Amino acid sequence: MKSLVNKIIAPYFDTKKEELTLLTSQCALWMIDCWSVHKSEEFHSWMKGAHSNIIISFVPGNLTGLVQPLDVGIQCVLKQSMKRSAHKDIVNEMMAHLDSGKPLGAFKLDTTLGTLHDWCISWILGAYHDINTKELILKVSPLTSVRAI
Repeated sequence: MKSLVNKIIAPYFDTKKEELTLLTSQCALWMIDCWSVHKSEEFHSWMKGAHSNIIISFVPGNLTGLVQPLDVGIQCVLKQSMKRSAHKDIVNEMMAHLDSGKPLGAFKLDTTLGTLHDWCISWILGAYHDINTKELILKVSPLTSVRAI
């Protein structure tokens, strides 16, 4: 979380303040979900010391889909796509083992770096194709200018 804040969140807010010609002391509001790390005393104490001009506000319960539409509409689809692809690869490897006539007890899933590297690339590419659709974007963001796509 510290790396995320230091490398992405704070620089983003700083850039926006500069673009809008706001004072560097201007506070920024960061709405996040109620993940245990976000709510921890350690994280809040660190934020107050390191980034006192970033105010943390939590997304109210059951409103994630309204307040963070990408989390529900895009990231959920992306994660599910990658899970389906991973499951498919594992099932295919198991079926190839069974079709070879080798005993089930001799099966060992190939988790070598090369295999996982190849699989991951196809999982990510498949997920990209699953979320890169006009229909999904419009479904997630029906009130934005995305309709002009």
